[in-house]
Amino acid sequence: MHQHLDTFTTAFTTANIRWYEPIQTELTAVETRLRTLSFDHHDLLTIATDHLFSAGGIRIRPAISLLTSGIFNADYDHTVSLAAGVEMLHTATLVHDDLVDGSLLRRGLPTLNADWSPETTVLVGDYLFARAASLVAETENVKIMNQFTNTLMVILNGEISQQFSRWQINRQEYFERIYAKTAALFVLATRAAALLGNAEKTHLQVLVEFGRSIGVAFQIIDDILDFTGTAEQIGKPIGSDLRQGLFTLPVILYSEAHPNDPDLRKLLVAKDGDHHAVSRLISSVRKSDAIEVSLCEARSLIAQGQSSLEKIPYSTYVESLSALAESVVERKL
Repeated sequence: MHQHLDTFTTAFTTANIRWYEPIQTELTAVETRLRTLSFDHHDLLTIATDHLFSAGGIRIRPAISLLTSGIFNADYDHTVSLAAGVEMLHTATLVHDDLVDGSLLRRGLPTLNADWSPETTVLVGDYLFARAASLVAETENVKIMNQFTNTLMVILNGEISQQFSRWQINRQEYFERIYAKTAALFVLATRAAALLGNAEKTHLQVLVEFGRSIGVAFQIIDDILDFTGTAEQIGKPIGSDLRQGLFTLPVILYSEAHPNDPDLRKLLVAKDGDHHAVSRLISSVRKSDAIEVSLCEARSLIAQGQSSLEKIPYSTYVESLSALAESVVERKL
């Protein structure tokens, strides 16, 4: 089994883990495409891409794109280019996110900005954005290229909005933020792949709904693991979002049940990441039912996504998409 497929089996635990079987060849081709740069690139870019893609990752976004393309028997080369472009865009956003947040670890490995100057890190991220656009352009589909640019604007607008929403508890803002941060890229993976396969309008809308549901659920699970996992498992400090003033669903639900929690009130008033208050609040959230309620929210979204797929004629690709969705809420990082 290829190395990146091994990553899938360790990142997801589900009774039906073989959802990736219909796209094994394409996944291998995507992995190769991700590491292929222009012939005249600087050696530093080779080092950077090798570091970023050797760190692993579950490649869930390209997998969704490949499975969606498979439903409509889209062109093989265009499908691989699109899937690689989606993953490259995701990676580019992570490079910039790590720099903005001052994160020194991702998936347990040093981030680029941990070793390189901010200037170099920004330029590498910019190159990856350009490379993502180049890959998507290989589909030779103007509608898909428009979707790519629109998605990039949504992501960047969401990042800017996030900078002005720290130390605020707002459920609506949270879901808007995680759509821009995560779900928008899942929607790109499904919508663009459906366009590539010339899907009819009703099927296109179904897959957009699926991408949105799975993307939001995926981020909720990430936010749960930020409280329930270990630093070794998730590759960053526990409660990292909370320490930066970003209130995720578990904290929002906890605040609704315990509005007078002294540590919560202290953080909201002081608007800083007091270490002791944050640590106590993390412990309180973990002991409350906020985690289970958040998990129920994620499972409900997965069920909605799976239900939407019933409107598309059955195929092994549809079955695999449904199984992949199920594995999202069962994953252990």
